[in-house]
Amino acid sequence: MNKSMLAVLVSGLLAAGAVQAAAQDNTWYVGGKAGWSNYYGVDHNQYAESIAQTLGNTSENTDDLGLGLFAGYQLNPNLGFELGYDWLGKYDTTSGTGANTLKTEAKSQMIQATMKISFPATNVLDLYGRLGGAYAWTDSEISFANTSETGKKHGAAFVGALGAEYAIDRDWAARLEYQYTTPLGDASLDRSGIEMDNGLISFGMLYRFGQQGGEVAAPAPAPAAEPAPVAVVEPKTFSLSSDVLFEFNKATLKPAANQALDALFSQIVAANPKDGVATVIGYTDRIGSDNYNLALSEKRAQSVASYLVSKGLYADKVRVEGRGKANPVTGNSCASRSKQELIACLAPDRRVEIHLEGVSQPVQ
Repeated sequence: MNKSMLAVLVSGLLAAGAVQAAAQDNTWYVGGKAGWSNYYGVDHNQYAESIAQTLGNTSENTDDLGLGLFAGYQLNPNLGFELGYDWLGKYDTTSGTGANTLKTEAKSQMIQATMKISFPATNVLDLYGRLGGAYAWTDSEISFANTSETGKKHGAAFVGALGAEYAIDRDWAARLEYQYTTPLGDASLDRSGIEMDNGLISFGMLYRFGQQGGEVAAPAPAPAAEPAPVAVVEPKTFSLSSDVLFEFNKATLKPAANQALDALFSQIVAANPKDGVATVIGYTDRIGSDNYNLALSEKRAQSVASYLVSKGLYADKVRVEGRGKANPVTGNSCASRSKQELIACLAPDRRVEIHLEGVSQPVQ
């Protein structure tokens, strides 16, 4: 069998299902959002309040379109930082009719900086919270009869948000978020004359930079192979040390990992698979919680699978699994040691295995 035919058959083993919800460690992302901005808890200065009560017939508009842009830095799967700009829209009221009409209006916008804490819900879905502060601008106008007063309040505000982020593919993700901001403006007459809170429900899209691995163009269909001799089932297992591929407690491939993964790719090609399934399984040592180790082992397995896809393999028959601290190689041999000695002793447990099961045929 020639090499081009062999590459096509091997490439059918690995899948593009290794998308992860959170951006990879130490990478940047940018995005935009739009949604429903709602003002509530509104307080007017006493002058405007007394006139409105006298005139009666007050109508209030608390809703507007909210827009935003943001940029973020993903430090690790659970922690990131964001800087953003938000236009929160306009709030207005009208009291009375005719010449004796009182109108109040306020518009708010802000620049915010927050810390983003993420929790993986599934392989492609993260739940997160953001907490931080903002510098907000609130400009207002209060008009009555033939007089009009403008005001403004620029100052600090609190920002908190809860949301969900869904990984569409390696580079793109969507998020749904509720954001709360307080206070905006100031009820004092010598400032904006209006103080309020804001809730923004938004849908956003973001693009991630520097994500490793990814889709490749499908090779041209290969010519049909001639009937082969008797086929046999030849399952194979390959194992790589996680310390060779990753920094401790990380899931991003080290530059030095390329050589080891290239050698692994050559071994898979040499196995000569025709049909079957490749299962990439990540393991960690016993240090840390079960949930954390399970997520870390899965993301390490995903990184390995993505790299092999980027070498030119098809992506339709791969399975990616994370088994955390299960099946330790060292057993109970590393007890009663310092943390650094324990980390070194448990190195054999930190590994990525590739189980290749399928039909193999003799080389022609």
